[in-house]
Amino acid sequence: MSAPTVDYETVGLTVEDGVASVVMNRPEALNALNMQLKEELADVWRMLVDRSDVRAVLLTGAGRAFSTGGDIKQMDPDRGPEVTRQRMAKLLRDTVIPLARLEKPVVAAVNGHAHGLGLSLALACDIVYAGESAILSMAFTRVGLAPDGGASYFLPRLVGLNRAKELMFTGRRLSAAEALELGLVSRVLADEELLPAALELAKELASGATVALGAAKRLLNESSMHTIEEMAELEAFGQAVAMSSEDHREGIAAFAERRKPLFRGR
Repeated sequence: MSAPTVDYETVGLTVEDGVASVVMNRPEALNALNMQLKEELADVWRMLVDRSDVRAVLLTGAGRAFSTGGDIKQMDPDRGPEVTRQRMAKLLRDTVIPLARLEKPVVAAVNGHAHGLGLSLALACDIVYAGESAILSMAFTRVGLAPDGGASYFLPRLVGLNRAKELMFTGRRLSAAEALELGLVSRVLADEELLPAALELAKELASGATVALGAAKRLLNESSMHTIEEMAELEAFGQAVAMSSEDHREGIAAFAERRKPLFRGR
């Protein structure tokens, strides 16, 4: 059954079978991220944190693009560096970081173009599927911009520092196949199979042990910033929380009874 959702102008949102399907919906602008789209995405992430009926998220774009990045029409070189800095900090604080830290699995289905900030959003997700015709790039320098949207954080962690520099400095476009080879995406599918496959994965994750998955996501996200001793302490904390969950009890019962567990996400 589909749960009631908020109506947005630039974001499509439906919830069904534990999956929140979030669709950037400015197809006429190739889902370029203007202020309204950024703000509506930020509102979606805030809402999904507390929705117990949502146990996984699918993010994609309407039409022939995932997102071509920030909306050039709203960029103003005369705005001044301090105002721009504040706007960019808000973008990270409200639109990107909450997506990366959402303690529920997030699957991105990259259809068509994903450039600049659009690619940053995809990389903030946990698992990225791409259609075979997808084209990806860190396009910032091609319009005289430095990276944003967390690109400087996500990219080197996925491809290594030197390769990240090459991709960032040149802004060259990658095919889906090369993106897969570099580790930017997890799987490449025929365009017509992309959304069904990504949705199937999101539903599979939504039926999993949500508390344990959330803990695993947080631990993996933290792993590059801590020593092994610090990670062991964080793992002990995460495991203590997971062991007290109803899903853990169900997992033990299902194992003993030799059946598939029926996790309820709590």
